[in-house]
Amino acid sequence: MADDTQVRVGVEGAFYVAPVGTTAPTDPYSAWPAGWIDLGNANEDGLTEALNESRLEIKAWGRSGAVRTQVTDRASTFKIIFEETSAWTLALYYGVDLADMTSSGTGAAQFLAFNEPQAPEPMYYAIGMDVIDDDKPMRIIVARAEVTEKGDRTYKSDTNQAFELTFSSLTAPNGGSSISRMFGMVSLPS
Repeated sequence: MADDTQVRVGVEGAFYVAPVGTTAPTDPYSAWPAGWIDLGNANEDGLTEALNESRLEIKAWGRSGAVRTQVTDRASTFKIIFEETSAWTLALYYGVDLADMTSSGTGAAQFLAFNEPQAPEPMYYAIGMDVIDDDKPMRIIVARAEVTEKGDRTYKSDTNQAFELTFSSLTAPNGGSSISRMFGMVSLPS
């Protein structure tokens, strides 16, 4: 039977980053524990998730259709546009470790500086996403991810200098599940 209360939209949300292995929440209602950094305002387009699978078709002798398929590749990506300029959004976009940045000056003369690496090394993070629709939160936690795509940055008077990033999920460091999902106000059928 239809349940109109379960039609959901992503009214608002938040995106978090942490070092791989940081303890994550175990339900969709708790606050994020120490070590998780909220990356601030995101573009009104919200979060885009893509689940891509490749399958091998196994065919039997004398049959034209597949008798079985086998998943050979499965990858999830999460695309978001961050509106705020911070040390973290700069680090993620330019592939620079926070430890390689310097902060100088004070007040109106304060600035952050860094050199882009000539041969950037992969940088891995745990990421967390909250998608909120009133009292129906959804939480996605990726144990290990990497920034794999970056959108163009535009510098002009009528456009925010945003950071478009796509994160790809990778195998979890302990070999367990890479992605945990929690859906508030959803129960198993009786």
